[in-house]
Amino acid sequence: MARRDTGRIPASDAFFLHVETPWAPQHVGGLIMLDTSGQDGPPTREQLRAKIVAALPGLPGFRWRLAPPTRWRPLRWIAHTAIDWAWHVPEFDLRRPDGRPGGMPALHRLVAELAGQPLPRDRPLWRLCVVTGIEEHVAAVISLVHHSVADGIGTINLMLSMFDSPDLTSAMGDMARPGRLRQVLGGAVGLAQLAFDRRPRGRLAVSGTAGRTFGTLALDLDEVRELARRRGVRVTDLLLAGTAGALRRLAKGPLPSKLLVSVPLMAAEPRAGRAGNVTAAVMVEVPLGEMPEAQRLAAVAKASTRLRTGTRVIASRFVMHALGRLMPPVLHSWFARTVYGGRFFHGIASNMPGATWQVAMNGYPLITAYPIIPLAPGTPFVVGVLGWHGVFSMTLAADPAFLDDAEPFLKEFRRILDELS
Repeated sequence: MARRDTGRIPASDAFFLHVETPWAPQHVGGLIMLDTSGQDGPPTREQLRAKIVAALPGLPGFRWRLAPPTRWRPLRWIAHTAIDWAWHVPEFDLRRPDGRPGGMPALHRLVAELAGQPLPRDRPLWRLCVVTGIEEHVAAVISLVHHSVADGIGTINLMLSMFDSPDLTSAMGDMARPGRLRQVLGGAVGLAQLAFDRRPRGRLAVSGTAGRTFGTLALDLDEVRELARRRGVRVTDLLLAGTAGALRRLAKGPLPSKLLVSVPLMAAEPRAGRAGNVTAAVMVEVPLGEMPEAQRLAAVAKASTRLRTGTRVIASRFVMHALGRLMPPVLHSWFARTVYGGRFFHGIASNMPGATWQVAMNGYPLITAYPIIPLAPGTPFVVGVLGWHGVFSMTLAADPAFLDDAEPFLKEFRRILDELS
C-alpha cells in the first residue's frame, strides 16, 4: 500500500485555496460581541492569546501553514511553530480622536477591511482580533479562519473552544446518515440534476477589487421562526425572499428577472472537534421582479424544496471531495475556478445554527455572534445568519459596485419581514 500522506489537504478544503483571488479572499469567521459591563475594563489581546495558547493542542489548523505548492503534488500542510502573535492576535481601538466610542459603523468598516485582505500563505491561515472602543460596555473579537481550515460550522466550533463552551455538534444530536446504496443512487440522480441546472441569467455589477461594505442586523429569533411558521415556510425561505426583495429595491445596475443563489448545506456528518469543510452548495432560483413580497416568498418556498431532497448535496459533496481528490493540483485548480463563482451563481445565502446557550470569555458574556462569510469570485453579495442564543444574527457583505452601503439593505430587509407579518 502507498504511504498515507498525513499532511495532505482534503480536496474539499483545497478547493477554497484554488478559487481564492486577491480581490476575493476565502476566509470565514465570526464577529463576537462581548458585554464588558461586569468587568473593570475591556478584554485584552494578552487574555485572548492565553486562551489560544491553552487551546492550541486541540487546534492543529492553527499550527500549520501551506507547504510550497507544486503543479502535480497535492497541497499539504506543514508544521509552523514560530507564531507571530502580534500579527495573529492584534488589538484595535476604535475610539475617535476626542475619546468618544467609534460605534458600530466603525466596527463594520474594520470587519470589511479585514475580510478583504487575503491571509498570507507563509503562516497559519487565521487571525483573532480584539476590538475595543466600540460602545460603552461593548467590545468584540473578530475571528478569521481560512475556508481551507474550517467551514462555517467548523469556525463556530473553533470560536466556542475559546469560550470554554461545549462543541456545537454536541447540541445537534445524531444526524441521519444515508446508507451506501442511497448515497450511490442519490449521487447519480444529483449529478444529473447538477448537469441540467440553470446557469445565472446575466451578471451582477462587480468592481473587481477587494473593497466591500459590511453590516449587521439582530432580530428576535423566536419572532422570525413564528413568522415562518405562520407563512408555512422555513427561516431560510424568509432569508432568501427578504434578500431578493431588498436587492430589488436598492441594488445598482441592470438586474435579471431571477437570482441564482448558492445555499450551503450540511453534506457530511459533523463530529466533535471537526474543523474541515462538511458543507456543499445547492442553487436556488429566486424571483427578483416587481411583485408583492408574499408572492415572492411563496415562489421561494416552492423553489427551495430542492434543498431538502438531498440528491444535489450528495452529488456536490462527491464532486468537491471524492472527484477533486483524483485530480492533480493543476487540474483541480482549473476545475475549481471553472465551477465556482459568478458564472454559476449570483450570490450566497447561508443560514447556520449557533449555540443556544450563553457563553463567556474570561468573565465577558457573549452578547451575540455574527457570521463573516467571503464573497465568491465574480459575485457581489453574501448574506449570512447565525441563530445564536435567541438572536437572528444576520450580516451582509457586498461589493460597493452593487450596493453602496449595507445599512439601507438591512433596514429594507427588516421592513420586508414587517410587511410579511
